[in-house]
Amino acid sequence: MFRKISYAACAFAVGLKNKVDLPDSPLLSDNSVSKLNLQRCLMPRVSAGTGDCQLYVGDRIKRAVGFPQLTACCKPLRYKDFIISYDTKNRIPNWVYEHLQYHKFYKDDPCDRRVNVCPYNEDNQTGQEKPKFHPDCRIHGYHRADVRDYCDTEYELGLMADPANYPFDSEACAETQVMTNVVPIVPGFSCGPWFDLQCYIREKLVRENKSVYVCSGPLFLPSENDGKVQMRFDVLGEGEVSVPSHFFKVIIIETHDGNLELESYMMPNCKPEEGEEVKLDDYLTPLCQIEHASGLIFFPEKKVCFTSNNKRRGARLHAL
Repeated sequence: MFRKISYAACAFAVGLKNKVDLPDSPLLSDNSVSKLNLQRCLMPRVSAGTGDCQLYVGDRIKRAVGFPQLTACCKPLRYKDFIISYDTKNRIPNWVYEHLQYHKFYKDDPCDRRVNVCPYNEDNQTGQEKPKFHPDCRIHGYHRADVRDYCDTEYELGLMADPANYPFDSEACAETQVMTNVVPIVPGFSCGPWFDLQCYIREKLVRENKSVYVCSGPLFLPSENDGKVQMRFDVLGEGEVSVPSHFFKVIIIETHDGNLELESYMMPNCKPEEGEEVKLDDYLTPLCQIEHASGLIFFPEKKVCFTSNNKRRGARLHAL
């Protein structure tokens, strides 16, 4: 008797399945059948090998072998007074962020006993030697740049986080010599408008405002060659360190009344012409152009609102 009941139940189930599979089934409308077929196409049944659970392709790959990562240390690297996002492919930073405040540069209190320890500053009172460049062991050995990569090349070691920004802090000043903060620059670049921009930030923006956030980094812009637009750049040494074509600085100024102002600059990695009159305003660049060239979005969470941009030149921000 029980065997007959089981046979009947199986027959009913098979008949029901056949009805569902047919487009003209009275149990389902045309739209329901289309959705059912679409779900079957998008979510194939996959056996997990030992169990009956369903896994999709991405889940199987992640469980079996994992996904490739740019590096074992893909998060931003934290240092005492700045933070770096490192590009393991090009062996240079994606960006370097600093937070500059007046009290870290200047002392108004005569009882302030801090001594200028930055060897790159003319006011250095210790006469100590410049710190040596050193690697960051958090970066995989395959992806580290080395000082030897710059030997016998026409390029110099440039720093994104400027040691002169930390005149009273020997530890922070020494940390700027880490190779993750280094980029190849053309000789004379750091003595031109890039130097003027750094001085402008320290001597004017930091002095006159509550604080300043500075994001610096390299850019790779295409150039025209034989009628074709191509991405061409040099690589240095066995580490194949990439030489950027341009550099950017995105500056967020926090005023004393709590407002935020934005200035963004882009400069070519080249030596200025002899006798050329340099004006920083000539390098002001809309933020959207820097974002396009860098692949970065500087304010993805849109937590900030600016009262002005690029000295009120009217360059639009992205959907802010």
